[in-house]
Amino acid sequence: MSEAWFTEFSDELARCLVDARNCAARCEAHLASADGTDGQGAGRLVDVLAAPAAVSRVLIELIDQPPQLVLAAVRLCRDLTAAAVEELGPGAPPEVIGALRAVCDSAEALLVAAE
Repeated sequence: MSEAWFTEFSDELARCLVDARNCAARCEAHLASADGTDGQGAGRLVDVLAAPAAVSRVLIELIDQPPQLVLAAVRLCRDLTAAAVEELGPGAPPEVIGALRAVCDSAEALLVAAE
């Protein structure tokens, strides 16, 4: 039986998956709490947070897929979370920004380790 493709950087992958799970949960909770806000504000939040939350959830499910697919999802996750941090700005809840930054950073670390 051969080794899994991620054996050499399993710590980075594990960190990224934990951060992705946390990020998805934080984004989804924030979106749920924003349901009561005005339509335009809630719509903006959906535009900014839905994609990072969705890709973070999908990333968790891709672990058994070929490395090219997993790493492509990691890149997308990194890019979407970085864009969301920038888009939300300093007025966003710190726990949401922190979760987005954490998965962005751990995705970057995983990509560097996988090079």
